[in-house]
Amino acid sequence: MNIIDKNLELSYQQQRENFSDESDEISKLRDTWLREDTVDYWRHYRMVIPIKPLLDYFPGSRWLTVGDGRYALDAIRLLKIQSKIEVLPTDIASDLLKRAQEIKLIKAYGTENAESHSFDNDSFDFSFCKESFHHFPRPYIALYEMLRVSGKGVVLVEPNERKDHPIPERIIRWSKQLVKKMLGKPVVHPETWSFEVSGNFIYSVSKNEMEKVALGLRIPCVAFYYYNDYYEEGVEFQKSIPGNELFEKVKRKIADADFKCKIGLKTYSNIIAIFFKDFPDEKLRAGLISNGFQITDLPENPYVIKRKKS
Repeated sequence: MNIIDKNLELSYQQQRENFSDESDEISKLRDTWLREDTVDYWRHYRMVIPIKPLLDYFPGSRWLTVGDGRYALDAIRLLKIQSKIEVLPTDIASDLLKRAQEIKLIKAYGTENAESHSFDNDSFDFSFCKESFHHFPRPYIALYEMLRVSGKGVVLVEPNERKDHPIPERIIRWSKQLVKKMLGKPVVHPETWSFEVSGNFIYSVSKNEMEKVALGLRIPCVAFYYYNDYYEEGVEFQKSIPGNELFEKVKRKIADADFKCKIGLKTYSNIIAIFFKDFPDEKLRAGLISNGFQITDLPENPYVIKRKKS
């Protein structure tokens, strides 16, 4: 086994172990995941609700959730928004999915490595991957797999690439680096802090990278939705009710970030990317745009057979 294979297997194993930890602290945290009255639930639900126009446009569609090992909560949220769809939650670690099935939160689940799905081509209409893409050791292989097994498209909800900062933000960052150099202090690599306790590197998603993937695969249309999020320790245990100090702080931090983004002082922290394998019609476009999405029809490769636009 070469070094790449060893690192891949280590990454897969760490992700499995991340869901098998039975310590009291982890168990208490997991108990909160099933609650719908917490600040953390509010945070995660607002990451899914923007795609409601897509869910409503395709009632009865079949969805695959990828990296949905937290009791299949992504699948459950999708169903809460549109109850007529079908969803199969999957994860490389199935401990909590099995538990979700036992307590009748879900009917079925799959134990799947996102980078090598067992499903046939176009087995589902859509794949949905929320905040799991950045855990995968080879995320773009996972994205190709999601596109392979999905007949209509793929939805990613992920951290937004922050390297293309607005000019004021770049000036501040460069100034800080200059001062450190002048003081003889080390200037660390910008990705130094892009690692999580579970051992994975945190991949971020950029509009440019997603469009390049789509162009390479001749995917005709992509849609993007930008938003800000704020996490603070304890949100899992605090209730999302008016007047709750932590809840108000989270909302205030998000509102402040939104304002800075609108006036060009900051980059949005998160992004939703939708890959459409066929051009969405005007009704769906209008629904997504009214919900805050930006839709881009990509240029066609002039050296291949032309695709048809609906």
